[in-house]
Amino acid sequence: MADVAGLDAIDRKILRLVQQHGRMTNAALAEAVGLTPTPMLQRMRKLEQAGVIERYAAIVDPAKVGRPVLAFVHVTLKSHEAAVHAKLLSLVKELPEVVECHHIAGEEDFLLKVAMKSIPELEHLLFRLGGSGVIARIKTTFVLSSAKSSSPIHIDEGEEAKS
Repeated sequence: MADVAGLDAIDRKILRLVQQHGRMTNAALAEAVGLTPTPMLQRMRKLEQAGVIERYAAIVDPAKVGRPVLAFVHVTLKSHEAAVHAKLLSLVKELPEVVECHHIAGEEDFLLKVAMKSIPELEHLLFRLGGSGVIARIKTTFVLSSAKSSSPIHIDEGEEAKS
């Protein structure tokens, strides 16, 4: 029986494995979940087509590729008009240093995670954002260290596994 997201126990197991071991072969994945390669491939395609699996990516250590300065940039817009929102998003999409952009609730409107080469490079980015004409306030929080930095989304076992 599938859960509310349309995922059964095998789909959830596949998602847990793919998130932890992105380079698993189809054959190894099929063996791990108790399927043969053909139905395994069909399930993967179904998960991809449904948008459950958005894309595949490698997790890279920013410091080891010359981007040791991690920061969160809190952005408050001048107004909540659609054009202002769209202009900020357009600018952010042009900035490869911005690795995450979240529209948030609270005092600020957006939270950006940036990976920079240096403090002067961050300063340049902040001036570029500030000069966009749509931002009322910018607040920056520096990352000193990261006790946990993971991308996997917790996938519950599901109701049928609990029964």
